[in-house]
Amino acid sequence: MMRYFLLAGALALSACGGDAPDEETETTPVEAGPMTGDEVPIEQQPLPEIVSPLADAEPLTPGTYCYFRDDENVTEGLEVMVNDDGTVSGDNWGIIHQEAAGYYAAFATVLTSGMIDDTAAVMFDTQTDVDGDSQRGSAIWYLAAEGAVPDGLDIMLEPAECEGLEERVQEAGAP
Repeated sequence: MMRYFLLAGALALSACGGDAPDEETETTPVEAGPMTGDEVPIEQQPLPEIVSPLADAEPLTPGTYCYFRDDENVTEGLEVMVNDDGTVSGDNWGIIHQEAAGYYAAFATVLTSGMIDDTAAVMFDTQTDVDGDSQRGSAIWYLAAEGAVPDGLDIMLEPAECEGLEERVQEAGAP
């Protein structure tokens, strides 16, 4: 139980962007007893939930919407099409450029089988290609006129012009 509170405190502190105090504090080691099968190892415990800033936004109406993000690690674009019947599909592409780690990679994700309902959350089937590696899965995006947020991430893509978006991503994200 003590480990849970320590982990929760550390996660809350890191989620807020705070650092641990510089002072050294006394800690009492927690004795590990035999697992009864009810405990979940720390590395398998879920991270705290990040609530999307668009969780309460109005869902998109039919049309084509584009979004853009350029920060210190990723430059990306997102284009989604909302059809009259509420189905949604799209493409998310970009460049990962983590200069400090010397890591660069291009990615492209095809979003299919989305459906607009009474919220901004849209669940997609996904196929992502990153430098030749292809993976299928699913993802939730919060889509609204004011932005697009992938579920569980603390980032927002801003609305952007669709024309020239792919070139803008390539130019801004190039190493």
